[in-house]
Amino acid sequence: MLKKSLLVLAVLTIILSLSTTNLMAQSSKSPAGKKPQKPFLITNLPHPAVRLMNHLDDPALHLTDKQESELLAIRKEVIATVMKIGKQVFPLEKQVAQKILSGTKPEELSGLVQKIAGLRAEATMVQLRCLYHFRNALDHDQFNVLTK
Repeated sequence: MLKKSLLVLAVLTIILSLSTTNLMAQSSKSPAGKKPQKPFLITNLPHPAVRLMNHLDDPALHLTDKQESELLAIRKEVIATVMKIGKQVFPLEKQVAQKILSGTKPEELSGLVQKIAGLRAEATMVQLRCLYHFRNALDHDQFNVLTK
């Protein structure tokens, strides 16, 4: 039981320190040079729903009308869901950073950190389902256009 508690505390501390570091780095950027925040756990996955709009008329993509309408519907749902999650995650992360910097004990932040982790996991699953649906709707070459 003690080992499990220590492991949970260590994981929460790492997540918290990464979130705090991320927030501090973001606050030092000017608004013009600010990179959009992403609420995903896995940050190196491709984003075909975002890239789709830049490639709709790309001859290398050559979508059928059916593919285009299917992918645009998926894109609409994915973007809306991820934006909704992001609007929940980022204020929570800011709250955690403010609290830890003002002296709140890490244990007291566990609930917030778990909420953030759950939301980021949800956003990541939305992204994974998006990739899955795009992969099934496109042939290999088309999928590569949107993921490379």
